[in-house]
Amino acid sequence: MKKNDPVPPELAVEVEDMLRARDGRVLAQRKLLERYHKPLLFFTMNIPGPRKVSPLVRIGFEEGVRRVELALDEASVPVLFTKVIAYKTGYEKYYVLDGDVKKIKALTSALENADRLGRLFDMDVLDVDGRKLSRQELGLPGRTCLVCGEPAQACARSRKHSVPVLVRNVHRILENFVLDSAEIFMRDALEGEVAATPKPGLVDLDNSGAHRDMDCHTFALSTDAILPHLRLMAEKGWRWNGDGESLFVALRPMGAAAEKAMFQATGNVNTHKGIIFSLGLVTAFTLWHVARHGYVDSGAILREIGSVVTPLLERDFAKIDPYHPHTHGEILYVRDGCRGIRGEAMDGFPAVADIGLPALRKFSQERRPANEACIQTLLLLMSQVEDTNILSRSDRDTLSYAQAQAGAVLRKGGAFTPEGIRAVWALNDEFVARNISPGGCADLLILSLYLVRMEDRFGKK
Repeated sequence: MKKNDPVPPELAVEVEDMLRARDGRVLAQRKLLERYHKPLLFFTMNIPGPRKVSPLVRIGFEEGVRRVELALDEASVPVLFTKVIAYKTGYEKYYVLDGDVKKIKALTSALENADRLGRLFDMDVLDVDGRKLSRQELGLPGRTCLVCGEPAQACARSRKHSVPVLVRNVHRILENFVLDSAEIFMRDALEGEVAATPKPGLVDLDNSGAHRDMDCHTFALSTDAILPHLRLMAEKGWRWNGDGESLFVALRPMGAAAEKAMFQATGNVNTHKGIIFSLGLVTAFTLWHVARHGYVDSGAILREIGSVVTPLLERDFAKIDPYHPHTHGEILYVRDGCRGIRGEAMDGFPAVADIGLPALRKFSQERRPANEACIQTLLLLMSQVEDTNILSRSDRDTLSYAQAQAGAVLRKGGAFTPEGIRAVWALNDEFVARNISPGGCADLLILSLYLVRMEDRFGKK
């Protein structure tokens, strides 16, 4: 996955390999055209150098496939046949399509021009007679060089750029796609939690819940302030070459910098302190996992976090002075034995693995609206999780009350029935009156939203 990794001998591609692959491609295209008498789309990647396949290239290829199939669906172009070939000469996918060939070519050209990643897509469109359509006959401009932006054909003919330069640029494009996606999904998760309305006791689009010092605007300022730091944590994980314990140690000062930025942006209001720790940790270890394996496995990532952070966090707990606890977390640990979000991390975030993620996956399969899916997942978390934010503002009796009330709303259908939604609104009034805020569950919802998006985009296919 690293750009300077040597090419394994079994994956090194020679000229003869490319010639054989080209001949095989021509034969396969001819057979498909003879069988279907329909336009053919052939998709592969522009990957220079002797190595054409890798986990990172596969990520780019699968994103291209996702974009192609989404565009075909939106354009109502029926797909009659598909086939994927993964050999050392490159990832390939064949499509037989029942549509206008010029429309298909215009569609694929738009995908190739959409962004830097699209520059790596190579989409040939063949008419029913086997003729490959060109951009020029549709009046479209030619492709540009991925290094300098000049016409690609001229750069290729003159060999203007060396192979190592081309390889570095391709790696940078693919790497930035992964990191940009992680940042987008973190923002979506942070903003998605706030936007979910109604939520009992929490800031949402309608009201500030049990919080008098913050609202949606405060959360927007905070999100903008902490996101660059969370991006740096993701990059740290992506480029990490050491062990997991050392990665966790490296993240701690980065988290402190994010907290400082949050307090500066919000006027010393604590909007995101807990999620800075947990989301920074999760995103760094997620990107570390993707860099090593080429895909997201949330269960494996969360288990790895648990095994890595436990020794260090146990030492942190051992250092707490039982007679002079300093933070809300230390007070809860001394008073109730509650380990809070650190305990969640030590256990591998079981509320995310066992409640949040399964719920969001299920609701996605059922095509539930995003707002209702978020509320329902939050209610499920509230009904089962020991929310330290509730404990820090009150006591265990109040926590038990909040859990029971969330369960009662769920039995009415929760966010998925009119009666359940009315009960959520009523519960918000109760929580505001009793100063109850399930902020810990809100953070677990954010983690679940982030990981489910990363699974969807980078999960093992």
